[in-house]
Amino acid sequence: MRLFVKTLQAILIVLSLMMMIFLVLDPFNPNMDFLKNSITKGLLWIFSLLSLANGLLVMASVINGRFHTGKKKHSHRSRGEE
Repeated sequence: MRLFVKTLQAILIVLSLMMMIFLVLDPFNPNMDFLKNSITKGLLWIFSLLSLANGLLVMASVINGRFHTGKKKHSHRSRGEE
């Protein structure tokens, strides 16, 4: 499962960099139509769905306690134990 999550995150990094490059290059070369291309739209759908899956996996692992957020748990002390 850990390998799957790491692979998913690496794919998301690559796709997000591709989308940012397309956003930067599109105004400079409008003839290429990076953002109106059907391939780019497909990549955007894949990126969106994988981002959703990654968010759900991280949220599920936080809820199950498999992923530590770094926050300390509150200790419930009575008033006389300080």
